[in-house]
Amino acid sequence: MKNLFIAALLGGLIAFGLVKITASHLGNESTVKEAAQHLAFDRVVASRTLRCAYAAYDPFLIVGTNKELSGIFHDVMEEAGKRLDIKIVWSEEVGYGNINTGFQTGRYDAFCAGLWPAGTRAANTIFSRAVSWDPVGVWVRGDDARFDGHMEKLNEPNHKIADIDGDATVAMADAVFPKAGRVTLSQTQSTVSEEVIQVTTGKADAVFQDYLSADRFLKNTPGSLKNVSPDKPALIYPLTIGYNQHETALRDMFDVVLSDMERDGTIGHVVKKYLGDKSNLLFQQKSQFEPY
Repeated sequence: MKNLFIAALLGGLIAFGLVKITASHLGNESTVKEAAQHLAFDRVVASRTLRCAYAAYDPFLIVGTNKELSGIFHDVMEEAGKRLDIKIVWSEEVGYGNINTGFQTGRYDAFCAGLWPAGTRAANTIFSRAVSWDPVGVWVRGDDARFDGHMEKLNEPNHKIADIDGDATVAMADAVFPKAGRVTLSQTQSTVSEEVIQVTTGKADAVFQDYLSADRFLKNTPGSLKNVSPDKPALIYPLTIGYNQHETALRDMFDVVLSDMERDGTIGHVVKKYLGDKSNLLFQQKSQFEPY
C-alpha cells in the first residue's frame, strides 16, 4: 500500500512538471522509460515537434514512389501542426498490429494515419476526437443471395465471419453476429485484401469492411462482393489519431484544433480533395448514420 501511494504521488508530481526523473532516482532503465512517456507533451511543446508514426492506407496516408507522403490524415495533421506552430515529423512507418509497441517504447508520439478505436488497443492507446466517420458494411460474395436484405440471417453457427485477430472487426463480429463462426487471420501477417479474399474464395460467408476498402477491392475485381444492406451501414467507426495512453494533454491540445478544422470546413475540403465524387464514402457527421 505504501509503495502504491508513493507511485501515485510521484506520478502526479511528474505530470505537473514538479519532479524530473533520472536513472539515479528510479534505479532501473525500464522505470525511467515508463516515466519518460509521461513527458511527451512537455517535449512536444518545448521542441515544437510531434513525431508521427503512420501506415500506408490510401486515401488516409499515401506513400508515393519517392516516399513522399500525402493523403487525408497527412494533410489534416500538417494543417493542425501549422495552427499550433508544431512541426509534424513523419518518423516511422508501422503495421497496424505493431502500433502499441511503439508507444510502449517511446519511439513516436502519435499514430497519425487514421485509427479505429478498438478495445484491444485501449491498454496502450488513447484516441482523438473523430477526424471523420467510417461507415462499415457487411459484405458477401457477389453471387450470394442468401442474406439479401436480411443481415441477421448470418447470425447462425453454420455461417462464418472473416476477421483479423486483435482488430476492431473481431469486436464487430462479436457484437453483431455472436452465434456465427469465425475465420480469424493473424494481424501481423494479414491485410484487408486477404480478409476479403476469405469471402470471395468461400472460406467465410461475410466480412465487415469500410466502404472505401470495399470500393477499392471492387475496382480490381468487379462484382466479387456486395453489401448485404446497401441502403445503410451496419456500423460506423470514428477515424482517429492514436496517442500513448498517458498523453491526455497532448491529445487534448490537438483535439481543440481538429474541432476548429471541422467547424471551419477544412477537414471537409481535405476529404473532397482526395475522394472527389466519392466523398460520401466517408461521413463528416455521426448524425448521418442510422443503424441497421
